[in-house]
Amino acid sequence: MTQGRESGALGLSRRPLAPSGRARLIVVLLAAAVAMSLSLRRDGSDTPEQRYQAWLARGHRAQAEAYRAFLRTHGVADVLPLRQLLRSGRHWRRCGVDEFVVPPRTLWAATVPSLRLIRELRAQGWLNGATVQSAYRDERFNRCEGGSRLSRHRHGGAYDFDLAADAPVRALCAFWRRRGAAAGFGLGFYDRRHRHVDTAGFRTWGGDFRRGTSLCQKPSQGSPPDGAAAPRRL
Repeated sequence: MTQGRESGALGLSRRPLAPSGRARLIVVLLAAAVAMSLSLRRDGSDTPEQRYQAWLARGHRAQAEAYRAFLRTHGVADVLPLRQLLRSGRHWRRCGVDEFVVPPRTLWAATVPSLRLIRELRAQGWLNGATVQSAYRDERFNRCEGGSRLSRHRHGGAYDFDLAADAPVRALCAFWRRRGAAAGFGLGFYDRRHRHVDTAGFRTWGGDFRRGTSLCQKPSQGSPPDGAAAPRRL
C-alpha cells in the first residue's frame, strides 16, 4: 500500500487547511487556553501572592522597595505584609486598574500613625486573621470603587479590613472611646466582619455611613438629628 493510500485509510489528509478551517482551529485553541486559565484560578494557582509577584516584575519592584524602606525607617514595616498595604481595592478588575499600587510619596507620612494604631489593635487581638482589601485609591479608582469624594483612601493611611471571624466589639469600642481622640482614630463598621481604620479624625460610623448606626454608638445616643452631616465612606 502506498503512503498516500495509508493516509487515506487512516482518515488523514495531507492537504493544508482551508482558511475557514484554520479560523475554527484558532477559535478552539483560544477557548482551550481560556478554559485552562479559569481552571487554574479555580484551583488556587492564581493566588494573590502570585499576582503580587507578577505586578512587581512588571516594573514596580523598585518603588515598592522604596516604600518598604520608608516604613522600616519609621518602625512600622512589620505591622502588615507589604502586599496588603499596597492593595488598591475590591473592584480592581471591574475598574480596569492594577490590584496593587504604591501611594504617591507625598502621602507616605500619613501611613505611619495609622500603622502604629493598627499594631495596637492587632496586639489586642481585634484584627486577628484580618486582611486589607483596600488601601490607597486615586481619584478615578475611588469613584469606580464607590468611595466618597472625601474618602480618606485618597490621602493615604486608610485601610479597609476583612475579618476572618466576628471580633469583639465592646472592647474595641471602649478602646476607641479611650484612645480615639488622641490618635485621631476613625473606625467604620460596614458589618461585623468589615472594618475601616484610619487616623484622620476621631469619628465612627456604621453600615449606612452614619454615626448613629456605628456599633460603638450607645443606644441612648440614637441617630444624629435631622440635617446633621452624616459621615461619608472614607
